[in-house]
Amino acid sequence: MNNPQLDPMKPIDVKFENSHLKKIFLEHLNSIYLGKHHLLDFFKEVEEIAALQQLKLAIDEIHADTKNQISAMDDIYKSIDRQPSKTSVLGIKAMTLEAYLSVIKSGKSAVERDVFILFYLQIIEGIEVTYFKVLKNLAKEIGYSNTFLDQPFDTAVENKILFESIYKEYIS
Repeated sequence: MNNPQLDPMKPIDVKFENSHLKKIFLEHLNSIYLGKHHLLDFFKEVEEIAALQQLKLAIDEIHADTKNQISAMDDIYKSIDRQPSKTSVLGIKAMTLEAYLSVIKSGKSAVERDVFILFYLQIIEGIEVTYFKVLKNLAKEIGYSNTFLDQPFDTAVENKILFESIYKEYIS
């Protein structure tokens, strides 16, 4: 016997009001925006710890890219007539703390520290790619221009590929 009240909903059955989608968009934008601000300090810390010059240069590049992504997000806030608002970025803070502790753990050689840095940088870039892709999809659905998100998304993808290639080269 099929009870319609017990049938699970399917994604196609869920309908969001435009105002709810805008709220979700803003919450995600706040999360990545504040997370990016936190990452600026993290990148400087791990750049000082890194031994490989190529890795140091890549981290310096990601630091500059992050500033540009923040600037692009400032433009997004302006275009939707909103301001960044405080939200928890505990997840990214916990991951960067874990990364930092893993990297500085005593007994690790410079090579081991660099491998750990690369590992965590790849995770961070993967999260950023996902955030920007979600924002692009939400923006399109809401009717916002999602071209504002093309540059930050493309940069996150490029940085992820960069750290993957350095990692592969380093461990080969």
